[in-house]
Amino acid sequence: MNRSKSVTVRDWKKFARNISLARPDSINIIRDRGSDVRIARAIGPDGNSVVIKLWNRRGWRSWIRRLTLSNPAVREWIGFKNMQSAGLDTPEAVCCLVGIRGASHTEAVVMRDLGKCANAVDHLKELIKHGDISGEEVFVEGIVGATTKMIHRGFLDIDHRLPNFIVSKSGKPIRLDFELIARRPWPRLWKQEYGKMLGTLIGSYVFAVQPDVKRIKYFAHRLQEVLNPPTAVLEIAEAQVIEMLEIQEKTTAIHVPIGKLWKSS
Repeated sequence: MNRSKSVTVRDWKKFARNISLARPDSINIIRDRGSDVRIARAIGPDGNSVVIKLWNRRGWRSWIRRLTLSNPAVREWIGFKNMQSAGLDTPEAVCCLVGIRGASHTEAVVMRDLGKCANAVDHLKELIKHGDISGEEVFVEGIVGATTKMIHRGFLDIDHRLPNFIVSKSGKPIRLDFELIARRPWPRLWKQEYGKMLGTLIGSYVFAVQPDVKRIKYFAHRLQEVLNPPTAVLEIAEAQVIEMLEIQEKTTAIHVPIGKLWKSS
């Protein structure tokens, strides 16, 4: 794939603006969440396919968030850049544009298109369905490895869950969506966020493999072995998983008796 060296940041920002101003029926929309978030695929100014994520953020609160660099597009942009420097597998972020006037969506991040990828939850379920033990092990180690890289580099994300991963053709998990990621140089001191990050990930794994308690315990134990988090973090994580399961039981009547989640020290 050849990328033109003559394409400038201004070209990319003009491209992002044009996509945000385009009629919905004139662009290839991948996902549309009402008037809030839109994700589309398009050919960039360098002739290569890209994915553009758009947010609709208006009013004085959004203006303040842009000033404090806490708006979703900037957080996503910074998250992508930080994760790339940490060696995490993510798409290459190309351009960030905020304050787009006259458009239905006011903020945008453009990233390189990774081509056809699978939803991580669907991928895991297919591996289990077909009894692909080696493929499942590669997947689990990929998720554990990505989580380890984030935490060891001091990045915590309370929205760290399987649906925020996609899987490449080679079977490698790739992390997306960094709107809620936070820089925490000493993550073991941020026990609440650390614990919620692990708990949210494990809870999402439970939803994917339930009611297979053996797989759930194996995944939790791998995280515990690799990360060796403080006891308080493990307790918060377990409480988060229990809360997610209680909500599931109330809404769907599905009960998953996971028992004690962690290995005893």
